[in-house]
Amino acid sequence: MEWFPHVCGQDRLKEELGRLCSEDRIPHTLIFYGDEGLGKTTAALDFAGALTGRDVYQEAQAWASDPQLEKEPVLTAADDRVWYLRPVGTELRIDQFRAFLDAMSSFDGTAHLCIIDEAQTMMPAAANVMLKTLEEPPQQVYFILITHDLDALLPTIISRGERFPFFPLSREEYQAFLAGHREEFPFRTAQEAEEAYYLSEGNPGLTQEMFQEEGTPQPETAMQFWERITDSVIPFSEGTAEASQDRKEFRRMLRWMILIGRDLLVLSEAPGADLVRCRQMTEREARIAPVWSGGRAEAALEVLFRADAACRRYISVKNIWDMILISLVRIRKG
Repeated sequence: MEWFPHVCGQDRLKEELGRLCSEDRIPHTLIFYGDEGLGKTTAALDFAGALTGRDVYQEAQAWASDPQLEKEPVLTAADDRVWYLRPVGTELRIDQFRAFLDAMSSFDGTAHLCIIDEAQTMMPAAANVMLKTLEEPPQQVYFILITHDLDALLPTIISRGERFPFFPLSREEYQAFLAGHREEFPFRTAQEAEEAYYLSEGNPGLTQEMFQEEGTPQPETAMQFWERITDSVIPFSEGTAEASQDRKEFRRMLRWMILIGRDLLVLSEAPGADLVRCRQMTEREARIAPVWSGGRAEAALEVLFRADAACRRYISVKNIWDMILISLVRIRKG
């Protein structure tokens, strides 16, 4: 039986969960964790479909396509046997959990599943509402907590679940993903597909976010950012004027900045284009790379990784951008 028909990669997880299901040893609380875009929510929907005998994944597609459901605090599928809770605004609310717990008292003996997406946004009060149920869950009631920030979950919540990590795809798995989505990602050359792999770090969801809606983004803006930070006498003033306030666009830009930053690290420490990933920018990268030698490129990348983490935690884009500019100017100056 194919338990996860819509999940790309994650073979170890599929095998382990499939074995637990076949042996009737499914944990009552499962924690799916890993970066955004690796298939955690898709896996939860597939798993719910396997438990209920319904195509929950297809039912869930209507949630995304119906604007009236966009702000619904609780969504259900499979005749109310599958419940889906997600943040309203920036956090999961107590009333969402209470709605499920109130309905739980009327569940029959068939399998029911509660999927809690972005579980790291549970505030302590909301988490405490769930703790008693997670300690002694009713028979045939299962919980899947989904998070891209495991450390942000309360330890008491983590201790009551079995953890299942999700990992980026290998190059072979990523190529298989692109082959199965040719209409969505019509890359013109193998180099573009290779660039997408390094840019997304083998992350299918990130690839869809960055390439599907607007076609293949170009690294020109990111390259100009690095050149400005390197050459300008007033980089902070110039950079602040060009900051994007859209979080999605900002993260897309940040990925290109990280990719070029990695090239600068390679070129500054071991000159040569063999390991460069953003090949159309090689000459411009080589020109400024010496400025970022002596550990400066590595320090700059650490700043960009922190910025990406901050963006995922909904910190103000303007504050993140200011932090990047100030930090990189200081690093450049030693």
